[in-house]
Amino acid sequence: MATAVRDFPTDALVEILLRLPPSSLRRSRLVCRLWRDAIDERTTEMRSRAKALLWNPSSSVAYVVDDLSSSSSTGTCRELWRRDGGNIGDYVQLVGTSNGLLCLCNDNEIGGAITLVNPATGEALPLPPLPCASRLILLHHRKMWHAAYSFAYHPTSGRYKLVHVPCIVGRSCEFRGVRVLTLGEVAWREVPVGHEGGARCNLGAGVVSIDGTTHWVTDGAAPRIVSFDLDDERITSVTALPGRPAGPDLYNLTEVHGRLGIVIHGLPTDVWVMEEGRRWCRRYSVNKGHYLSRMHLAYGEYVLTVDRSNELVYRHHRRKGSLLPGDVVRVNQRDEGTLVANVKIGYSSYSSRNTAFTYVETTEPLSVYMAS
Repeated sequence: MATAVRDFPTDALVEILLRLPPSSLRRSRLVCRLWRDAIDERTTEMRSRAKALLWNPSSSVAYVVDDLSSSSSTGTCRELWRRDGGNIGDYVQLVGTSNGLLCLCNDNEIGGAITLVNPATGEALPLPPLPCASRLILLHHRKMWHAAYSFAYHPTSGRYKLVHVPCIVGRSCEFRGVRVLTLGEVAWREVPVGHEGGARCNLGAGVVSIDGTTHWVTDGAAPRIVSFDLDDERITSVTALPGRPAGPDLYNLTEVHGRLGIVIHGLPTDVWVMEEGRRWCRRYSVNKGHYLSRMHLAYGEYVLTVDRSNELVYRHHRRKGSLLPGDVVRVNQRDEGTLVANVKIGYSSYSSRNTAFTYVETTEPLSVYMAS
């Protein structure tokens, strides 16, 4: 067996690994050193070649930017996925992306109907609805259901999870506790989160999942950031916000190079990033007529912004290398940026609709996650 494994062509092995789901990859690492090294190299390569995915929340269209460094005057994006049907509508929203999979929410359905899509293969997989959705049947008008979900991947377990946070949707529908669905399973699990209202999410600030942890900001006069571990499925920390937000609608969570960040809107708009030791450091400052792209704003050496006047996406280059303690990347009035996408994304500064994600093409089949 050992000899057969060693003699297995590496190129053929990589082609097979490209078709395995993350959970199978994790188990395959235990076969031998060759397989472990091949899988680790492939995982590192996937992360390094992640592209910017831009989402138009007004027309439910996803675009991918193949080369952020291009100097093309018309941008370098291409259409990746479009909602079926010719009528323009905003009822399908992108919750998140992970390993080339798109998690979509249909806000027209009670509780929000979730579907996974792999644009590379054309596959789609509807997920089980929230168990309480049937009790909300009298809520006929459409709500922002998507804002309460997060699509996450836990790197240690190799599992995908869909998270629904405690919140009030549309001032009339309250969800208590965290609800978690593991892909491949039928039943949602409800996790109590302590005293009533203490962990209720401010949906306008967004829900972000990073490296196996889901984060959201609590609603109320004294907001805090709640961190929910997806392995143990429990709240592990509650952290104060950095800076001084002027109001509950003037900040949102984001991801910055694999770390939790928060955007404090104002003049200037500042981005704080949680560093080692759970310390907040101010890393970006934008003082011009642009919004920072929501959900993801930093891609390698570039920062993405959305022009207030024309709703187009621009990139701004920062110097190479890691930021040193105290370094702040500044985008000022003179930095016009370079056009990334010649498509309007219909963005407003304090909307709960996310517009920028990461994308890595994969041929991973969705059929392995069909609930049995």
